[in-house]
Amino acid sequence: MSGVLTPLLPMALVGTDRHAGAWPIWPGEHGALIEAATTGAPHPATGLLRAAGVLTTCRLAGVLGQPGLAGPRPGAGVETLPPLEDKRLVGLMGWALEQGPVRLAGECLASLAERGLRLPAQLLPTALDASRRATVLRPWLAPVLGATGFWLAPQREDWKHAVGVQTTDEADEILWLEGSLEQRCAFLRHERRRAPEVARERLSAALPELAVRERVELVQALDVGLSIQDEPLLERLRASDRGREVRQLALRLLLRLPEAAHPQRAMARLAPLVVQQRGLIRKHWSIEAPTAVAADWAGDQVEAEKPKHDSLGERAWWLYQLASQVPLTWWGEHTGMVPAELLTWSAKGDWSQALVRAWFEVLLATPDPAWADAFVHALPAAGKGLDIARLLPLLSPTARDKRWERLLHSGGSAVEALLPEMVAAFPLRPERAFARLAPDLSNRLVAWIDARLAEPNANPSWVLRSHLPDLCCIVDATALPALSALPRNTEETPAMAELMHVVAQTVATRDALKDVR
Repeated sequence: MSGVLTPLLPMALVGTDRHAGAWPIWPGEHGALIEAATTGAPHPATGLLRAAGVLTTCRLAGVLGQPGLAGPRPGAGVETLPPLEDKRLVGLMGWALEQGPVRLAGECLASLAERGLRLPAQLLPTALDASRRATVLRPWLAPVLGATGFWLAPQREDWKHAVGVQTTDEADEILWLEGSLEQRCAFLRHERRRAPEVARERLSAALPELAVRERVELVQALDVGLSIQDEPLLERLRASDRGREVRQLALRLLLRLPEAAHPQRAMARLAPLVVQQRGLIRKHWSIEAPTAVAADWAGDQVEAEKPKHDSLGERAWWLYQLASQVPLTWWGEHTGMVPAELLTWSAKGDWSQALVRAWFEVLLATPDPAWADAFVHALPAAGKGLDIARLLPLLSPTARDKRWERLLHSGGSAVEALLPEMVAAFPLRPERAFARLAPDLSNRLVAWIDARLAEPNANPSWVLRSHLPDLCCIVDATALPALSALPRNTEETPAMAELMHVVAQTVATRDALKDVR
């Protein structure tokens, strides 16, 4: 029946009013049914539609369903984990994986893993599709796939990512030799945790044959268990790799090894420029930018020629490069000043822009809560022109909460600007997943959202609408009842109605996850 509608198309295109065309002849029971439906039709168009309806119904009646996942699968292993059986939670989890916020989907998968459960068979395709769309979900997917899931994943090309390193005890050598880049990265990180020397030698041997993108991704795995034993490989990459991205990555990793030769050389070059001078009352620190570039600097990635469009002057450019190769800890050890004092000190001199820019980049490479706090709180002006939002996940919880309490108290546009900042402070990464806002902050935030939605003719801003689903995921559990009772507008738009449905489903899913079993 797949082609039975084709003869009707010309008549539909030319218009049945002007030219109805000749009816095709259908044999057998189909023809008899169409004749009965079209005989006596008051208008040619009505007859055409009736015929199309009959043919469509017959076609759909002949569709065969695909076999389900029930029962054993050829080649599938024996299931060792029990499946999630709570029917209500299975339904909510299916929604979360298909339509909900990504962080809620991740929390669903992590909750199953924590309780030693696997995904029920009916959710496996949905979960595999979700991890295809959102790669961040993949670390939580493998532990809950079960034997059926690991059998199913290789059946489709875009699901094969799920058969990476399956468990912490089963790193299969074949993944390194034949796997995707993502699988090879997962394998290498796993091997770094249990045998860092073996992983380093494996990577070193493979690097000459890899493209730049592959080298960047795989070298990043060295951050797992990074130690001074990795220095020779990193130094080789920093000095001679043909890819600029790889050289910069190696330099960032070396910053985390202050005892390594390269950071030590950088400190030695910078130390004569940062000196203590005697004033009328007390000594003070001063800094001068280099007046020339030494011959050996080029070998350590200090470029003599300033990029044409860079805002720094020539000497400031040289100083910036030197300072960006020095660990942040050196500044405190050399001057005795804490980060906030160093930012204040730099602002009083001529080289503040170069120093602050270098410190910011080193901070991103080597996270330090004290430095992040100083940048965001002690001297906001120091971050002019820099993306301070990138530092928010690095803040200490105490400093972060104080900032948010102040902004929540001020109200208005300050709170609007706070919403994306709150979401950004809780990145969806395995080591920091599913952290929550403090209870007091959570309830104050939900109270503000409630007040905004309760305003007459409320028209929530795009910022609130776009971040509300994620905010529902990061607030403390004590705020969930208030979220479920947010006011509704009888004249709300379809988009707003859909958003409130997402809120209700997210709250219901989080509530159900508390009792998962």
